[in-house]
Amino acid sequence: MPSMDVDTALLTMGYGCGQVIIFIVSFFIYMYAVSESMSAGYLVILTSCDFSTSRGEKTLLANSLLGGMVASGLFVGLLADRYGRKFMIRVGLIGGLGFSMISAFMPDLYSLSVMRMIVGIFLSGVASLQVGFLTEFHAPKWRPLAVSLCAQSQSAALIYCPLMGMSILPHNFSVTLSSSYDMRAWRFLMFLIEIPGWIALLGISLVPETPHFLMSVKREEKAIASLQWICRMNRKKWEDFDISITEVPRATIIREGFWKNLWDESIRLFQPPYVGKFFLCLMLIFGIFFVSIGLGIWFPVIRNMDNSGQHRFCELINNNPTLMKREPEVVNGTETGPPPCNDVMSNFIDPIYYGLTYMSCYILSSLLLQCMPRKFVIALHILIAFVLGCSLNALREPTLVLIFFTLMMVLPGVLIPLSTSVLIDCMPTHLRGKAICMVRSLARFGGVLGSTTIGMLIRVTCDVTLNVFNLVLAICVVLAIFQPKGLKPS
Repeated sequence: MPSMDVDTALLTMGYGCGQVIIFIVSFFIYMYAVSESMSAGYLVILTSCDFSTSRGEKTLLANSLLGGMVASGLFVGLLADRYGRKFMIRVGLIGGLGFSMISAFMPDLYSLSVMRMIVGIFLSGVASLQVGFLTEFHAPKWRPLAVSLCAQSQSAALIYCPLMGMSILPHNFSVTLSSSYDMRAWRFLMFLIEIPGWIALLGISLVPETPHFLMSVKREEKAIASLQWICRMNRKKWEDFDISITEVPRATIIREGFWKNLWDESIRLFQPPYVGKFFLCLMLIFGIFFVSIGLGIWFPVIRNMDNSGQHRFCELINNNPTLMKREPEVVNGTETGPPPCNDVMSNFIDPIYYGLTYMSCYILSSLLLQCMPRKFVIALHILIAFVLGCSLNALREPTLVLIFFTLMMVLPGVLIPLSTSVLIDCMPTHLRGKAICMVRSLARFGGVLGSTTIGMLIRVTCDVTLNVFNLVLAICVVLAIFQPKGLKPS
């Protein structure tokens, strides 16, 4: 019986219901992660009056969940490579869902921000490891398309959030729990956003660990059982295949302390032959997060106003009621108090268009992958986004401003899973978990940096801020052209 690696075994068994089940589970995993992340933009608006938030406090709330994801992403990869992708995703879902429920009851801005940060700590592994979990059940030739199609979960989440908002927020109800505490509608919205996460938790509990991981930690019998599960779900007989999988060679590290182990295993990403490929992938994904996530978090806030009339993008920003600084009104030399705050979500349609645009662009990228190399698909998307972003400096037609601004964020945003698949193909199995989580963690810092730039500077100097994002897109075009190829099959 000839020996073969896991990828060859997966290819031999073919594509079937087993991969479809993994695809659906991965779909809901990422949908939940995106729903929790994008809810930050809604909370910025909906808590404005309850917590009387300043511009800095809005920025703190917008960044809290991403900040938690940055903090935990640096070590969750090591845990995933030690205990498994499935185990860490399940722990992340349980912790994220639990603390998200608790955060809905927080009585003030700072306790809410702390709880959202804790949610982010658990959510990091969920968001980062989902793509690795998905691809390790697929042979290499299926991975780019599977990742691109599963990324539609992001567009599903972006449509799901405003639909849930439309269903509950216009009623403006509240439940009084005490004389000083009311459960307003936005708190119940947080519960609805968790629904994909509960579906994902059920799904991940019913599927096996990835055969790639099991082989990398020398659990050959469980790896074969995982492959047999795929074979059974594909309605094929294991006995019909002459499969004997071989172990992928890997270096052995003496396990001392956790942090020593973390350092020893992570440092290999910064050494030949991986360091060049790692940094190229990291810088590209960092730039994509800076633009797509940094702007995307604030999209509901930026579009939550009357956008009619012939105005440039930055003129609309300067008139946005949520972003305005609340200064006391002065009448006849006497301060009459601050102007009314704005905590009403008046525009759910634009966020739905935002999600539909993601869906369309994911379909476009999937089609382009059939006729173009992956790195050129990435470069083309970012180049178009750069041209559209530059056009916002002069464009005044309101419909075109919406379309160009949306595409400026979406075209790079749909590349996050695809760019991550480049990293996966460049790394051996025993380094993938660490590489994915470290890159995603550092890239999310790009999202935090982009979001902070919007929150603190866009009202101060909108034109300069806008063109900083355009400059980042220009750099990403160059990085995309030089993206590395995958490892040669052994």
